[in-house]
Amino acid sequence: MGTLIDLGVDVTRLRVGDEIETPYELTINASVVDFWASAFYSHDRINTSTPFARRLGFQDSVLPFSLMLFLCGSMSHADSAKVQTGFQNSIYHWPAFPGDTFTKKFEVKSVRNTSDGLHAVVTFQCALLNQRGKICMSTDKTMLFEFASSFSSDVTTKDKSVYQVQAFRDHLLAKAEYLGEIGSHSLSPLRPGQLIVHTMCRALSLSQSQQLASLARLTHPRHFNTRKYDPKTEIFIPGGLVLGLVHSASARDLHEILHEDATNVSFINNVHPEDSIGAVTLVKSLQENVSGDMESLVVVTIGIKNTSVRDGLLPLEFPPELFEQGMTRREIEKICSEKCPSLTNKIILVTERKLIRQANRSETFLL
Repeated sequence: MGTLIDLGVDVTRLRVGDEIETPYELTINASVVDFWASAFYSHDRINTSTPFARRLGFQDSVLPFSLMLFLCGSMSHADSAKVQTGFQNSIYHWPAFPGDTFTKKFEVKSVRNTSDGLHAVVTFQCALLNQRGKICMSTDKTMLFEFASSFSSDVTTKDKSVYQVQAFRDHLLAKAEYLGEIGSHSLSPLRPGQLIVHTMCRALSLSQSQQLASLARLTHPRHFNTRKYDPKTEIFIPGGLVLGLVHSASARDLHEILHEDATNVSFINNVHPEDSIGAVTLVKSLQENVSGDMESLVVVTIGIKNTSVRDGLLPLEFPPELFEQGMTRREIEKICSEKCPSLTNKIILVTERKLIRQANRSETFLL
């Protein structure tokens, strides 16, 4: 008789402060980076150009933010999760490069039950460390499980100062002089209150999604088991890949990003293979001359599925409430049904990001 080996986490017994061990080590070589770039557009030279990165004092081109967040939040021990609900406080602390080897550590940050008492919402503090023990990326990943917990809590006394380090960003700010010499390739100026409808749309096939999930060692049956789940309606694209698609859709219009953090990511509707993903971005704030010709922006990007962005969204007035953070799926769908029915069940995520980018500089000549 066959036996099953259960390697999953028993969520019903998790308490705040518990650490989840992962024995795996993963080297991200150049072929993985190429595979990622084939699925997700990246226009920023810090990710695509080794000479540019070296002029900024790095050993090689830097791994993209969305790839690092996907690796950081990929949990192979959470097969009992129903769905991922979001990321918070996603910070790129230390630059990572092709050839680096990563390990992960997860710590339970909070556990709470839903109001109906039938589900548990667990937040894990995830950290991705390189071969030298440096934390390159950290994020708080929130997941919904189909059973309640007896240990609801969000209190911890551990020192978390290591998760506030911003060595990568600080290094870039210190290189303002060199960036001025290199020159800005930013394509267009941005202004507070500007709403950008991105024309790029892209889908992931089932095979692409499964291959990328395998690279990150994701094992959840919702991403793979086509015997149990219908590929068109029940197989899900992993949350980290959905975020990668949305960031990719906005990348060209926000060019040229040097560094980014994601303050909050809320997943709204599920994404299936072959769903076409587009995006719109609201520029919430802009701080000029952060250092040299660099500027700091806070933007909110909304991912939208299966909609012709250029034809279907340009005449549309977006309710300002859609760009607020922390709203539930029910709240967003209520806004859509009342004010913009064409977006009903189409919004897949809302993410707020902090960007450091080279400012667009255009000279005016009086003749």
